[in-house]
Amino acid sequence: MVSPLASVIDPSRLTSIVQDLVRIPSVNPPGSERGVADYLLNLLKEWGFQTRRIDVPFRDRPQVLAVLPGSNKRPPLILNGHMDVVPEGDPEEWTDPPYAGTIRDGCIYGRGSCDMKGGIGVALEVARALQLSGMPLEGDLVLAFAVGEETGEPGTKTLLEESGYTDGFGIVLEPTGFKLGVAEKGLAWLRITLKGKPAHCSIAEQGINPIDQFLTLGKAIKAYDEKIRKRVHPLCGPAKCTMTILRSGTKENVVPESLTVTLDRRMNPDEPVETVREEIDQILTGLASMDPAFSARLEVTRLYEPAEISPDLPQVGILAREIEAVTGKEAEIWGTPYSTDVRNFINDAGIPAVTFGPGQIAQAHAFNEFVAIEDLVRGARIILGTAERLLL
Repeated sequence: MVSPLASVIDPSRLTSIVQDLVRIPSVNPPGSERGVADYLLNLLKEWGFQTRRIDVPFRDRPQVLAVLPGSNKRPPLILNGHMDVVPEGDPEEWTDPPYAGTIRDGCIYGRGSCDMKGGIGVALEVARALQLSGMPLEGDLVLAFAVGEETGEPGTKTLLEESGYTDGFGIVLEPTGFKLGVAEKGLAWLRITLKGKPAHCSIAEQGINPIDQFLTLGKAIKAYDEKIRKRVHPLCGPAKCTMTILRSGTKENVVPESLTVTLDRRMNPDEPVETVREEIDQILTGLASMDPAFSARLEVTRLYEPAEISPDLPQVGILAREIEAVTGKEAEIWGTPYSTDVRNFINDAGIPAVTFGPGQIAQAHAFNEFVAIEDLVRGARIILGTAERLLL
């Protein structure tokens, strides 16, 4: 049954706020979230929320905490979203200007509309609806709007530390098409540098060509990928290792002095993070044992840990029932193949959390990105019903 409070949701207000947010560019890199943070702080202060501007970890990139306080008889519900968006790319590829917030065919178009200013708009609408209902809360409703998610920076991690909350339940409002993400893959980017010995190509045999060495390494990485794809998580699917960037050479007639190859390693929640580097190290050690000229350096340039909670948690069940009540379909329990800030809740703060929100992941980072207004409204009704059951 849909919550009676659902009638308090205002589709016009929700749509207008998401348009406003899209119209404020907050591209990362370089990290220009300040305009969005100022907008959110001003709006929430105007509504009468308790607000805090968080100036860590980056003083010039403020983060936002806002609270609709309860009586502390129940744990808090924390709604999380990131304010940054990826660059828009070639504007000529967009039908409408990427920051126009255009409405067409029932959708809001623009960079960040789906990933994830639509989710932020849903969090705001739920908070406003609860506030206007006048119903006393037994637990805090917390809004936590972060910087730096798109580049793996510790925005949400810092927000949770600054909030002081150590319990409750979190919802990271990334676009999931209303699938309920209780697990997520981790991500490691690894850079391998092969050392060569430059020489004029007329006497190439006097050099050491790292491209030759890569031909062997590439086959080994491909075999490793095939091996780990047999590690299948019931929700997240197979582990993966993909070669994504290859760089070598300074001039057409010079044996390269080095070569770098970047690996994108997707790891499942049941894979120990420390084994990722160890497994690649073993490959490099094995190749060096067969070729004395083989010299490699391995660096981990980015690491997102995988995360998982039990789908049997009562909060998950409550959210699943709200999804079914609003959409008319049974909730699909899911593992996200991509990484989100939900890991900061689960791994860093010890707070159970899910990834769930309006919009389709296929729209994230795409040209002509959009989110359906109907999905925003349904998302708000689902989260509001969940908040009612957890906080009232």
